[in-house]
Amino acid sequence: MALVLTLAVLGNLTMPHTGFAAVSTAMGMQTTYRNPHAMWRAIQNPLLIWAAFGLIILSEATSAALCWAATVTLWRSRGHKERFVAAKSAAYSGLGAAACLYFIVFLVIAQEYFLMWQSTKLNVLQDAFRLFAAAILIALWLGTDD
Repeated sequence: MALVLTLAVLGNLTMPHTGFAAVSTAMGMQTTYRNPHAMWRAIQNPLLIWAAFGLIILSEATSAALCWAATVTLWRSRGHKERFVAAKSAAYSGLGAAACLYFIVFLVIAQEYFLMWQSTKLNVLQDAFRLFAAAILIALWLGTDD
């Protein structure tokens, strides 16, 4: 998960125009059915769009850092059951942060509030669900007895 998140951050930092365009399209509801009763939700302000994009990158970077730190701590503790079990809390923090990012930002806000489920051109919801599910599954696997 740390590697996936790191690559997401790297992609967003090296190709900001791509990420900004995707967030702008989603927040502007440009590829939805454009129902007049729902379009009041659309956000066109570039400052708000850049702020949302920046928060996504910051959330990914924070989740990645937590996951990397947990990976190192778990690796160093692998021979000591008590320390290994105690180190799992750091991993849960990183995985929980990633799961919250993909669930809240993409599956709740983008999908439901900005109606991205209506978009056939820009629909990252399946990818977001896969990343959310991966974080949850890794956390469940980590929670099994050693």
